[in-house]
Amino acid sequence: MEAHQRTRFDDRGLIVAGIAGAAERRLPFYAGAMHYWRVDPKRWASCLAAIHALGLTCVETYVPWRIHEPTRDTFDWRGPNDLPRFLELARAAGLAVVLRPGPHVNAELTAFGFPDHVLEDPAIQARTAHGTPAWLPSPPRAWPLPSYASTAFHARVHAWYAEVARVVSPHLAPEGPVVAIGVDNEAQLFFRTGAYDLDYHPDAITWWQEASGLEGAPPRAWDPADAARCISWLRFKEQYLARALGQFAHALDEVGLGRLARFHNLAPGPLGLSDLRGIQHAIHGPVGLDAYTPRSELPELRRRAIQVASVATPIPIAFEVGIGFFPWFPPLDAGDDPTRERDQLLTLLAGGVRGFNLFMAVERDRYYGAAISKDGVAEPHAKWIPQLCATLADIDWPGLRRATPIALVETRADARFGHATNLANPMPPALAELLGLGPAGAVELGTDPAAIAARRWHAAICAALELAQVPYAILDEAATEDELARYRAVIVPTTTRLDRGLATRLRALAEHKRAIVVIGPGTPTHDELEQPYTEPLPRRIGKIRDGSLADLPGLASDLAALAGELPETWQVERPDAVRAFAYADDAGTARAVFLVNDGAKPATAVVLADERSSLRDPFTGETFRVIGGKVTVPVAGIRLLV
Repeated sequence: MEAHQRTRFDDRGLIVAGIAGAAERRLPFYAGAMHYWRVDPKRWASCLAAIHALGLTCVETYVPWRIHEPTRDTFDWRGPNDLPRFLELARAAGLAVVLRPGPHVNAELTAFGFPDHVLEDPAIQARTAHGTPAWLPSPPRAWPLPSYASTAFHARVHAWYAEVARVVSPHLAPEGPVVAIGVDNEAQLFFRTGAYDLDYHPDAITWWQEASGLEGAPPRAWDPADAARCISWLRFKEQYLARALGQFAHALDEVGLGRLARFHNLAPGPLGLSDLRGIQHAIHGPVGLDAYTPRSELPELRRRAIQVASVATPIPIAFEVGIGFFPWFPPLDAGDDPTRERDQLLTLLAGGVRGFNLFMAVERDRYYGAAISKDGVAEPHAKWIPQLCATLADIDWPGLRRATPIALVETRADARFGHATNLANPMPPALAELLGLGPAGAVELGTDPAAIAARRWHAAICAALELAQVPYAILDEAATEDELARYRAVIVPTTTRLDRGLATRLRALAEHKRAIVVIGPGTPTHDELEQPYTEPLPRRIGKIRDGSLADLPGLASDLAALAGELPETWQVERPDAVRAFAYADDAGTARAVFLVNDGAKPATAVVLADERSSLRDPFTGETFRVIGGKVTVPVAGIRLLV
């Protein structure tokens, strides 16, 4: 970011410029969502005060296009829609403000917050492989999706952003409370991510031709005789989203909102379905994840958090952490589970997330279980939030780090073939993931065996590293050579395919001895477009044993050797189902330790600890003594010890 920025993200939160030559100030990103247009304005002040009392530093809100422009060119900023008054009250309550003007907001609004007068324009509507308008059957009624490539749509978004800028410009930091702005929301083709479902709008096809260098129409079904073209189409769809969000970011620049820190949030689900790195580059801000996670899926959420912490620049943030849920789906809590929401956020923090937004902080329609009632009263189930916020402030959480000697690369060369050959197309991969079809997730429905094997190997390596108690990062295959060289060892699950650019960087790492490189179990013979390699990988690159998939303890032992000598403290002596995640300050002193029990039953963990340490659970008040270099702690779910 440029020096004249009003606000910007750094690796510890938000930096807000000083007023009239005063020094900059740092603001941890601990936010809570409140939808002003859904709350009686008479209650705004009490609700904002309650958010501040929880220990949160920011209030986050959508600015819904549908609510403020109900008919074309007629805007409504009155009564419950009086955003300027809401901003003034937020400032009076001691809160910074994070705005999310979409254009897509979801928020369980009709048509995800898009005005009908925008969606009814045929020039704006996204197109399926059959050339028909694409519809989304979300409550309370189905609606036609906009094409994010449509020039007509981008013109309308620009006009909407200009109106938002006119209203909020007097309230921007540093003089005002508005410190950050979201660039759209969960951009994933509105969850219609089937390989040949969207988007075949004429403007999208033009984008495809420009990005791929190929002439003619894109593929509309899998064709094994033209595999490279089909895979190019899938790769383009990732570029499509980054390009669209980049144009939204440019529009924010043009209307005068470009000097605010900005971000994007990915939809819940596997991060491999989105190009996190490409989107960050396009919007010039961090990309974070959203989490609405049942307890059974917390280990997978932790791995997603590790991936965001490894790739997000400059700070890993969870932009929606579910407190409560929307009523369209069954409840996330299985029976009485009063600590699942807390454990969900602790899981994200254990994975390395350093900022978050609680969604929802304040009760509203089409949602239940928020932390604060519409009357501004904190609910009993939210009592852990101020305890956590006070603890994070006490330990300076954004400044703590976890040493990670191993980098695991999530490869996509095989995964794209799995999605491209999906027999259930156009069923979205995200839906296939929810159905739990098998250890390879959505690619189980594909006909490409290499994609299934690669997914299983990735999961097995994660599990083996955790069993070996080796801290690890998860990088994408676009990681630079310098990024990869930060780690002692780099592990790349491969079958027969490997991205050509990644192969070049791995070759350089190995030949220059910048890191230990291990691939396997297969030796790649083709690139991401199924074109053959002519140059073999250097002999310095090691191999994973082919039989390791059926021998997790053996794989764990092999991978532990790659990590070198690990610190003796903050290792779990027993049982195997409990893992420790220790975070230290700049001096190397551990300030926070997460103990995570991935087993089905509560366990008593014996942890190797620093004799100089004393451990306290900020939620229960329990303290644990270190005796003979060990500490014994009962663990059910996840515990934060400071």
